[in-house]
Amino acid sequence: MYDFSERLKEERKRLGHTQDEMAEIGGIAKSSLCNYEAGKREPSASFFTAIATAGVDVTYVLTGVRSSANGSNQAAQGIVDKDLLAWSISVVEEALIATNRSAPPEKKANIIAAVYALYQNKEETVKDKGLVVQLICAA
Repeated sequence: MYDFSERLKEERKRLGHTQDEMAEIGGIAKSSLCNYEAGKREPSASFFTAIATAGVDVTYVLTGVRSSANGSNQAAQGIVDKDLLAWSISVVEEALIATNRSAPPEKKANIIAAVYALYQNKEETVKDKGLVVQLICAA
């Protein structure tokens, strides 16, 4: 099974970064990155936020679907709303904690992608954390 750890490594190589460079970009130790790429540990939201600013397609790493495959105009241009992605990751982690739940990486990735997609094309700027908690409870 091709999972997030393999996609993370693939993105690092696509961008031409060494493990040392990617660890520095992500604000972590090289050993942590090695554990992520080996599937031994799960990265935090802050790691994904940091690597997104360096051009990593975090949507792809988490879901296996390139952000440009999404139907939105921004995604079609290869543009990811990094603020929305960071918010989506953070709110999902907060909701998991608030509901006393955990999720394996693939399921968490799907939830994050669903939250991102839910708010990606919305005009309003108000984001409903309660809706995300409901999504977590339903997952």
